[in-house]
Order: sequence, then structure tokens, then C-alpha cells
Amino acid sequence: MVRRLRWFLAGIALTFVAAGARAQTDLTPVFQQALEKAATALPDSPGIAVMVQAPRRGIDWRGAVGKADPAGTALTPDHPFRVASITKAFVGAAVLRLEEEGKLSLAQPIAPLIAPETAALLRSGGYDPDRITVRQLLDHTSGLRDFYDDPAYEKAMLSQPQRRWSRAEQIAIAMKVGPAHGAPGERFHYVDTGYSLLGEILERTTGQGMGPALRQLLPYERLGLRHTWLESLEPAPAGVRPRAHQYASGVDMTAADPSYDLYGGGGLVSTLDDVGRLFRGILQGDVFRTPATLASALTLVSAQSGEGYMMQARPALFAPEKVGPHSCLGLGGYYAALVVHCPSIDLTIGFSANAANPDSFDVASTFMAAVGAALGTTPSAAPAR
Repeated sequence: MVRRLRWFLAGIALTFVAAGARAQTDLTPVFQQALEKAATALPDSPGIAVMVQAPRRGIDWRGAVGKADPAGTALTPDHPFRVASITKAFVGAAVLRLEEEGKLSLAQPIAPLIAPETAALLRSGGYDPDRITVRQLLDHTSGLRDFYDDPAYEKAMLSQPQRRWSRAEQIAIAMKVGPAHGAPGERFHYVDTGYSLLGEILERTTGQGMGPALRQLLPYERLGLRHTWLESLEPAPAGVRPRAHQYASGVDMTAADPSYDLYGGGGLVSTLDDVGRLFRGILQGDVFRTPATLASALTLVSAQSGEGYMMQARPALFAPEKVGPHSCLGLGGYYAALVVHCPSIDLTIGFSANAANPDSFDVASTFMAAVGAALGTTPSAAPAR
């Protein structure tokens, strides 16, 4: 969901739930204090969950404050939540796996990979699917406009929370919202429309729904992703906790039909632990079959910057970050979720507040900085949708 939506205000209870540091217990008070400061800085968020994993330092710590639902259930670090745009890392990694299997090429035009009806929709908006490549969808350099750019879509999404949107409806909206951002490959502009098309490519190339396609292409079991599913398109895993309630613009979106953000740009429900495992797996070489695929995923985009808040040069799946002198990568989702992994020091930090708030990512950055200082480094948060 877009950043400019105004965000829900609700109280927060500063009640810590179980959190532990298995080895370096001396850092537990530091992490808890950083979490408490984050809660104080976001008094309008019902709850915040965090994690810090640094295996080389013997650290595996999680904490949470506040409530998971209006009934007052204490939020825990294990509560699943809609990860929104963090879904893009899963979808992008699955597309790269398709290239590894020889089922598509990132350099090829998307026209033969999408439905004829979808290609016709793109042409109706002045786009040529014979010129847009798979790589340009991954890199946000396709020139496509975003269906979230239409204020009427945002209004309908919030005022009609039970409406079931289709991928075709959303693409059609994007076709009418305005002219292209530029020719394919010319300009970087972050859009959900491109990842919705990648979701369709996954489905058509594998002959499966997007949920099964992600499970086929990504090593969920081997990585231990046991609390991750594509909402409404596949069943929740057995034994998973109820989702934490999440809020936007004064609306509890928990019971809203997830189709407003479902078809590739978002849609997954997961936990901080599961997202951290995927990021760690990708960046440590446990997801792709060859180092060349990981190198391709991390190749920086060279394009004019279409948005001041995003970096002009970034890899396909993540936003580049610095943790002290270390190069790190992360991704954020609309409901104030952010996960960052630093391969050189094997550090993963996750942060999730369950009400979207324009200050949330600054607060996440402050939390990560405190963690980094405790570990002798200084992380910063990724720009996020």
C-alpha cells in the first residue's frame, strides 16, 4: 500500500512478552530498552515486535510490546502479519529460480509470458509488452504506472474493505492513471503493477497458483518457513497463531479482503523470523542453485531516479543499506515492517509495528541503530512502501 495513506491512531500498552537472548544475555537489557523507546516514540501503534539474530555472537533475541488485537491479547514476536511489499522479495527470488531452471530469461520480453488479455490491457494504456523485459519488472524500470497512484482506488480500498479485487482490475486502473514514467529501462519508479505481472508470470510458467509456485521454487521447508502463506489463495499452515491486527487510515484492515494487495506486490502473511530466514537464505547462497543467480539478483540498476525517497541504484530484490562499514540489504512493507540482513557479519534485524505510521521507519532505524551500537555497528533502515 502507498505511503501517503493517513494512518490509524490507537493506544499501546508497554507490556513486554517473552523475549530471550540465548547466549549474550548481557545485551538483553539493551535490546529491551531500545524496544521500549520505540514504543514510546510510536504511542499510536497498538504493538511492536522485533528480533535480533547474530549467530556469530551467539545472539537470538526477540521481543514485543503492546496488543495483537482489540480484545487485548498480548502481541508476541511469533504473531504472523501481512508483510505487504516484503512479498516482492519472495516473488522476485522465485522468478530468478525460473531462470535457473531455463523456463524464462530475465532479458526476454514479457509478452509471451503473460495472458493475451493482460497484454491487451497493457497496450490499451500505451505500453508495449514486446519491449518490457522480465528484468525491468524486477528492477522497477518498466515505466509502468501504479494502480495505487489512483486516489479513487485508495478510497475504495478503505471504504469497501470486503471487495474482491482482481489482478486485471488493478492493471486496468494503472493503465488509466497517467502516462508512462518513461521508456522501458529508462527510469526507476517503484510500482506494484510490475510485481503483479510477475505474479502472473509465475502462475503461467509453472501452471500453478502463485502460492504453490512460491513453495515449489523456494525452499520453504529447508529454510524453516513454517508460518508463511499467501492469504486467501492457500490455507494457513497448521497451528499458526491468528494474525496480529493491522491498521490503516483509522481502519482495522485485519478482516479486509486481502485482494487489495495480493497478486505479487504483496499478499504474503509471515513472521519476522520467517522473513529473516528467507533473506538470510538468499544472501548466504541457500536459495539459488548458482552464485551467478545471486550475483544477478544483487546487480545494481542503472536508471534515472523517478522517486526521491528511493535510491537510484539498487539491486532487484532489496534496498542496499550500510551497517557501520558493512554492506547490508533489506526491504520494508507498508504496515511498518522492516527486515535487514548483513551477510558479512551475519546479522539480521526485524521490526514490525502493527499500525502504519509515517514515523515508523524512522523509529525502526533508531531501534536498529541501538542494536548496531550494542554490537559495535550502526545499522540504518531501508526506505519502504
